[in-house]
Amino acid sequence: MRKQKRKEHLRFTVDKAVSTYLFNDSISLNEVGMTRHLKGQSITYELLEESLETYQKLIDHEETREKVVLLAEHYLRDYYKDQLLKGRWSKRMNTLYYIEDFKMRSLADTIWMLFQTHSKWDEEKEQIIRTLAALQDVRLFGMLVEEQPDWSAGLYKEIFRRMDRDQFKYNVSELDSFEHPVGNAMLDVAREERDEDLLPLFEELLSSHSLEVRIRALKGILALERITKVELLTSFASSSEWVERMLFARIAGKLKQSRYIAILTELMGDSNWWVRQGAAEALFHYRDGVLILEHIYTNHPDPFARDMARQWVGSRDSVSDGGC
Repeated sequence: MRKQKRKEHLRFTVDKAVSTYLFNDSISLNEVGMTRHLKGQSITYELLEESLETYQKLIDHEETREKVVLLAEHYLRDYYKDQLLKGRWSKRMNTLYYIEDFKMRSLADTIWMLFQTHSKWDEEKEQIIRTLAALQDVRLFGMLVEEQPDWSAGLYKEIFRRMDRDQFKYNVSELDSFEHPVGNAMLDVAREERDEDLLPLFEELLSSHSLEVRIRALKGILALERITKVELLTSFASSSEWVERMLFARIAGKLKQSRYIAILTELMGDSNWWVRQGAAEALFHYRDGVLILEHIYTNHPDPFARDMARQWVGSRDSVSDGGC
């Protein structure tokens, strides 16, 4: 009980010192007064970590978030360096997470050394890489370009998600320089961005010789829900690959252009269920989509098309009846 009481007293002291510095512009780092509490007190370091992490998650103000980083650099840098070099595995992992969260670039050299000397490929090695990416380490990014190591697609995606947006866009613009696994991971993250500046890239990649690249380009356009050159899309309706036909249907459903109605009607009779489903869903979202589907249900020569249209018209009736 005495230990817990002591911890809560320290928590109050730490939180007060942190909040005073963060929200009072007249207080300098040297006036925070945390040093005497940190000496020989591992629990105080933990409380400081928790306090800074809490404020970082709660605060949107950029200047105040920068002060969180300054506090971490000032009071935790040496402690973290010691933990990285001497701490047990769990401590090293936690330290890497905090360094990433607090963007402590002063420790980049230490972490780069760990990357070079940590020969075993394990969870710690991957977190070292993720932390370097979060710190925008140019050595890591340079290695990606020059060596393109055989890492998992998931790890590449995590690196690109942490990469500075301008640096990421530059790498995407140089897509031809990357091998397919790296480039594909980059395109997956580009799609997640939903950044309209990337639309010209997606449109350009629609003519790629690689099926994987074309699929990712179509998914990027689907995510953005727009295209500047509608003529680029039509050829995918007759692709020999069912995935491309399905993605055409889904994009057409987002664009809702009348020029696609006849094509979608034809795709209602496609040999692949996913394509028929995509075409029906696309038509359903057109202004007169239900009427179009009713016409297909009544008049389309293909039984698969009529069956799919019936399902979607029935789903409309089910919703309008309250699901009864």
